Amino acid sequence: MASIKELDYLKIPLEDIKLATNNFSDTCFIGQGGFGRVYKGQLPISSSTTRSGKPTTTVAVKRLDVKGGQGQHEFLIEIVMLSSYKHDNLVSLIGFSEEGDEKIIVYEHEVRGSLDKYLATDLTWVQCLQICLGAARGLNYLHSGMIGNYDDERRFLSHLARLRFEEGKLDEIILPSIRKQIKTNSLQIFSRIAYQCLEMDRKQRPTMALIMEQLQTSLEFQIGCRRMTRIGLWGSSTGGSPWSSQLGSNQKLRKIMIDHEDWIYSIGFTTEEFGGLLDSSQHHGGAGGKSGGEISEIIFDANEEITGILGTVGVTTGRYAGYIVISLLCFMTNKTRHGPFGKKTGTPFSVPWELGSFAGFYGRAGFYLDGLGCYLKATI
Repeated sequence: MASIKELDYLKIPLEDIKLATNNFSDTCFIGQGGFGRVYKGQLPISSSTTRSGKPTTTVAVKRLDVKGGQGQHEFLIEIVMLSSYKHDNLVSLIGFSEEGDEKIIVYEHEVRGSLDKYLATDLTWVQCLQICLGAARGLNYLHSGMIGNYDDERRFLSHLARLRFEEGKLDEIILPSIRKQIKTNSLQIFSRIAYQCLEMDRKQRPTMALIMEQLQTSLEFQIGCRRMTRIGLWGSSTGGSPWSSQLGSNQKLRKIMIDHEDWIYSIGFTTEEFGGLLDSSQHHGGAGGKSGGEISEIIFDANEEITGILGTVGVTTGRYAGYIVISLLCFMTNKTRHGPFGKKTGTPFSVPWELGSFAGFYGRAGFYLDGLGCYLKATI
């Protein structure tokens, strides 16, 4: 083996592994994957020999199939990685063996078995989120310690799922048994971060830390212990300056004013307190004022509330070309649909939420409305 000398302490004699698995007996076989067949065995803790009568530990033995498409490089990488990192959400490495044509990796045996056998059962939505969160924690740990880049080109969602997300119809392809359980806020947070993982440009994909944070938020909304969260940001995360317009517990959104043309120049809000006092914010974007586009106003009824938003993210042209901005906005309420405002171009976004969840907007703005996101609160 073109090995790293520092790993020699992990070498296990092939004879010990054969004794532990009864010479790779079918009675010890427990599974098969892309690497090869997996066996369960009892390996001496001292890694001397099972004939010694010394204490043993239960192990999972993965035997490389040379025809399986994984060779020396993958074999070495897995050993190096698992010997370097220890985490509750990563399987523990016991050692390895490479003698003759045999390439074997030995792990601590997980008594609950492989994850795939649970994925084939009727899981609840909370269980699905907990599994995703556990995997994300393990990957976040690896990403924070690995040198170099890891870029898995496999996609988390199929083309159909991506299309349905963009259409705002993701619920149509969710298993009916799970669809009945999912709270809207939990689904939209989960699906939004999953969709971002599909960006073709790896630099535009979210970090594992952000994925882990959003999965935790989705789980908290599902089990009802989350009070407030932010969704988005759609558009640019660096352009302009940050702004926030969060509703107080005694406030209600009564009007939105939008300055728009081929993209959104600015947006402003008027809120009303329970006593009837109106308060209008400054315009976010348009360099703090109007920019010569068309001015549109949305005036909400007293019992009307925003229940979703959709739009597109585009790139400016002309004199100030190349800026990533919000190019179109449309607001859904419990009564009607307002918009669209602006011009449909670029990347679409669409997020619904439960009635009673909306709690304000935030974003980034300079000469344009560079980015937009929403505040949501948990509903009982």
